[in-house]
Formats: sequence, structure tokens, C-alpha cells
Amino acid sequence: MKIKNSQVVTFLNGVADIQSKMLPTKVGYAIARNIALLESVAKAYEEERTKIIDKYAKKGEDGRYIVVGNTYDIQDMSGFGADMDELLGIENEVSIHTVPISELEKCDLEQFDALTIKDLKLLDFMTVD
Repeated sequence: MKIKNSQVVTFLNGVADIQSKMLPTKVGYAIARNIALLESVAKAYEEERTKIIDKYAKKGEDGRYIVVGNTYDIQDMSGFGADMDELLGIENEVSIHTVPISELEKCDLEQFDALTIKDLKLLDFMTVD
């Protein structure tokens, strides 16, 4: 399956909340497998992201990045934005572990924690009919 870097980042940044829920075994297993698979993709993404930041972020006299608020002070926003868009749009071929929708529906049973709409959107790429 092809998955964009933007999807990988979104999944890995949001999956912690889902992992803390009581889930059916097949759903929990699929999430754990996909986290393991996508971490290597995320590592390569992060290495390239660091290079882009290094290319565009202003540095102080001490050689450290200048941070304004919670973000880097970028000297060329259009170039930075274009490079980041390109990086986020790169597709990766990954063997995603899928689960049927019927397994996600089990989360509505009393013994499991219900999934929110946000959770379902996050897991959408790994569900099949």
C-alpha cells in the first residue's frame, strides 16, 4: 500500500491516545504492527525534515537555531514551505496490516473503549470492508 509521509506523521502523532484504549485483539495488534512498520519511514522523514530546517532556519551567533514562540525563525518561507510540501507528499510503499471494519465495530461493545470519529479517521488507512 502507498502511504504519504503526511499520513505517517499524522498517524504516529495521534495514535498514542488510541493505544491507551481497551481494544479488540485484532485492532490492537494491527495498530502495534503498523506503528513498528511506520517508525522506519518516520525516521527517514525526520532526517530529511532536519536537513530542510537546517537549510532555511536562521541561526544565532552561537550556531543554534533562532526560535520564535514555538517555531523556528525561517528566512525563506516560500522555499521552506515548498520543500516541506514535497517531503510530506512523498509516497512510501509499506505492507500495512489491515483490519476489517467489523473488528472496529466491536469497539462499541461494553468490554471495549469506543472509538471517536477522530480515532476512526486516524485508522482509516488500515481498514478494509
